[in-house]
Amino acid sequence: MPSDTKRRILDAAEQLIGDKGFPSTSMRDITKAASVNLASVNYHFGSKEALLAAVLERRLQPINERRLQLLDEIERQADDRGPAVYDIVRAFLSPPFEQQEQWGNSSETFLRLLGRIHSETNEEFRQEFMSEFEVVFQRFGTALQQCLPHLTQADIPWRLLFMVGSMAFTMSWGQSLLTREPIAKNKSTDILEELIMYTCAGLAAPVHQKVSGPQQLQETQ
Repeated sequence: MPSDTKRRILDAAEQLIGDKGFPSTSMRDITKAASVNLASVNYHFGSKEALLAAVLERRLQPINERRLQLLDEIERQADDRGPAVYDIVRAFLSPPFEQQEQWGNSSETFLRLLGRIHSETNEEFRQEFMSEFEVVFQRFGTALQQCLPHLTQADIPWRLLFMVGSMAFTMSWGQSLLTREPIAKNKSTDILEELIMYTCAGLAAPVHQKVSGPQQLQETQ
């Protein structure tokens, strides 16, 4: 099989999943878009689930490898207090923006897939996505807790979720906003900086204090 057969299958699957979602994308849809037969898909991937894993890995693995590389660098350079929140957030958020520039025309397909990833309700799809992020979330969660001691182990996953959600929405919808005044002249680097500062403020915010009764509510007012 020529090597570009596998690439065509991945390209077709990525575009269709981004447009229609994983459950609604059939193997027939993929083979038709890629101009291949079902045997070719089975030869390269074995199943629809394995194809999904390959689609996500192709896009997310270089991003996550870069994230971990940047985190390693800032941890080596940090003092005993560990890296600053800003540096940790930059290490997490900048790689997708870097990759978007490198992918050029194909970045639009990736942005649709990114939006689909974070809105998909299919549990299998979500589990595959989370498997790509397991080590990244562990490493960044540990780093954030070191410099944000007011957050508990239970708080960190939520703050990470909020960061990922802000990033995904910004990247998937930001291109549309870039064509509108008064922000049309903003560069992607400016958007990244705004997102970093916004995220840092959210991560460092105090933990919500639960109010369980009228007396406590009165005391907080």
